Amino acid sequence: MNLHNFIKAIFVSLTIMIIMGCSNPRRIKNDETISAATLKNIIDSPNFVFIPQYVSHMTGPRRSLSSGFEVSVSKDSVISNLPFFGRGYVAPISPSDVDFDFTSTKFTNTTTSANRGWTVSIKPKDQTYLKELYFKIFDNASTSLNITSLDRSSISFEGYIKERKFDKKKK
Repeated sequence: MNLHNFIKAIFVSLTIMIIMGCSNPRRIKNDETISAATLKNIIDSPNFVFIPQYVSHMTGPRRSLSSGFEVSVSKDSVISNLPFFGRGYVAPISPSDVDFDFTSTKFTNTTTSANRGWTVSIKPKDQTYLKELYFKIFDNASTSLNITSLDRSSISFEGYIKERKFDKKKK
């Protein structure tokens, strides 16, 4: 291989790497499709489950999440099972207090229409360390969640929402 062909091969390889690196990493894969009317209904109710796929915090890189994490929102409760990566300003008393695992039954919920979607702000009143859960929901059900805490650095999650299903047990 002469020098001219070698330089061409390097140039083509670099061009392909740059194009692949510039592709949209924010694409959300949602297995279920939600109609616009259903999406609006589950947000207004509120009656949805947020499924995170990526997490990023102020000082670290974006990470992919495994399944099993979610935030379930209804009129009377917010149930969170989310990990925390980042800086804590106060040491937790228990190792189980590191993540955002909580159930809140006393909270304010504000939903507003935004450009290409909605914003949902939830402020728990029965969680001493948690200030706000701020959802930005787009019209294709892709969602970002920013959590503001009093004793930890802010953290963001990216994923999607789906309708909250209730288990109907036969008696």
